[in-house]
Amino acid sequence: VIYPKVDAAPAGFSSRWLQDILRIELGFTGAIFSDDLSMEGASVAGNHTQAAIAALNAGCDLVLLCNQSLNGGKPVDDLLDGLDRALAKGKWEANPQSEARRLDLLPQTAPLTWDELMVHAPYMQALTRLP
Repeated sequence: VIYPKVDAAPAGFSSRWLQDILRIELGFTGAIFSDDLSMEGASVAGNHTQAAIAALNAGCDLVLLCNQSLNGGKPVDDLLDGLDRALAKGKWEANPQSEARRLDLLPQTAPLTWDELMVHAPYMQALTRLP
């Protein structure tokens, strides 16, 4: 999505949207995921690696490349190799704050058993919201 009155770049590749508006104006502190880089709309940034670099440089913490496990996952391998090369060439830089947000997504405790989950307060509350 492009909002030309805000930025000429698509929102997912725009530091104006991701940093200035989402992080600063709206105060969002969580992890930002890119759009699926295999979608047609992401091709405006180039190939998967170029799109990933654009998303990371704009402020995404994680990039998504979905439904690319065909052919032994070559597109995913190519993306990871491309990001490694780009990092070595200084085309993007790992961000410690981004790393912290990614780590915050990981569970900090052992998963609940099924029986524990069935009586866990957040689960019970979620059930009340179902029609």
